[in-house]
Amino acid sequence: MDRQFALDILLKYKQEKSYLNLSLHACFQNQQISREQKDFITRVVYGTVQNMLYLEYLLEPHLKTRVKAYEKMLLLMSLYQHEFMDSIPDYAIVNEAVRLAKKKKGTKTAQFINAVLNHAFHQHRSLDELDDEKERLSIETSHPLWLVKMLSKQYGEEETRKICYADNEVPYKSARVNTLKTKKESLLKDDMWSEGQLSPDCLYYQRGNIANTKYYQEGLVTIQDESSQMVARLLNPQPHEYILDMCCAPGGKTSHLAALMKNQGRIDAYDLYEHKIPLVKEQMQRLGVDIVHVQAYDSTHLIELYPADTFDRILLDAPCSGLGVLARKPEIKYHDSDSMDEIIQIQQKLLENAYFLLKNGGRIVYSTCTINKKENGKQIETFIKNHSDMKKIEETTILPYQYHSDGFYMCLLEKE
Repeated sequence: MDRQFALDILLKYKQEKSYLNLSLHACFQNQQISREQKDFITRVVYGTVQNMLYLEYLLEPHLKTRVKAYEKMLLLMSLYQHEFMDSIPDYAIVNEAVRLAKKKKGTKTAQFINAVLNHAFHQHRSLDELDDEKERLSIETSHPLWLVKMLSKQYGEEETRKICYADNEVPYKSARVNTLKTKKESLLKDDMWSEGQLSPDCLYYQRGNIANTKYYQEGLVTIQDESSQMVARLLNPQPHEYILDMCCAPGGKTSHLAALMKNQGRIDAYDLYEHKIPLVKEQMQRLGVDIVHVQAYDSTHLIELYPADTFDRILLDAPCSGLGVLARKPEIKYHDSDSMDEIIQIQQKLLENAYFLLKNGGRIVYSTCTINKKENGKQIETFIKNHSDMKKIEETTILPYQYHSDGFYMCLLEKE
């Protein structure tokens, strides 16, 4: 059944553009399956999507005509196991694929799947056919060619190569210690934890699902990428200040702000999506945070709710293309590149609202989990040109390969 679950999730992704993490979560909630089965399904689903362009390249010579979505995904999923999961014998991969095809589509389809897989497994297509370096990197790391070209233009070819390879590696499992309830030194006494590299609040964990541990359930830690943990620290909120968090879900940075404030003061936190608000509230309750007031609202219209110069500090963790989190969400890299233009306009509106609501002498942190410079440095350059009283204090870009973490951009601005 493991491969059936994986195939169902992959077909749902292909047909509905669904998010892999949500589909996996729904599958695991509704089925009685072991930890080993969950690990297998997760690896096949993420691995197939992560390496989609490479797998399609390998499959292409063995298909004489167009095949339907079911057959195509079954072939790609099987090719992934052959290429990347050495512990599974080829005969087992083929047998399981044939069994699934026969059950769903009948003997003729099963014979087709059998023939294509046997050809593909024994006649491996080389990347040497690709002369163009960018095209080769695109296929080898399954990054669309437009993305490889964009990153090469912004970062140079060597840096782009490192980014693309890092996007296909497993990022470190990071947690943030909740300093409202405990100290990092106390947690490090348990050998399940090791110290982070970048954030003073970061711990790495190696074993299992942290959400099932007493540390998580008692609110001593929360799951948060290490790069993300640097954002609240850059804003450096102080106890008794009045803070605005404009795009707060799922609440990791919001709760970090509260911890840095020693749970003293007030944070008004907003998110566009109503269904995310209970999740943020649940997070605050688990972590012992009671200074956060969270509600659903479109933050591009916050100037309609508050007078000018209201907040001491503002966190704008803006919606973005997500090109820094491809190791965790590989489906993002196949999004239409044109969608970035709309996102850039939304970011501009959010920045204008933040400017209006910030006190003189106040500070903003603008952050994104993308490494696209148009959404980051260039966005801030435009903003400062339009507001001569805004001064850039500090700016940081973290690339995915540097710390095995998410790629992140953050910029601290001050209103004179």
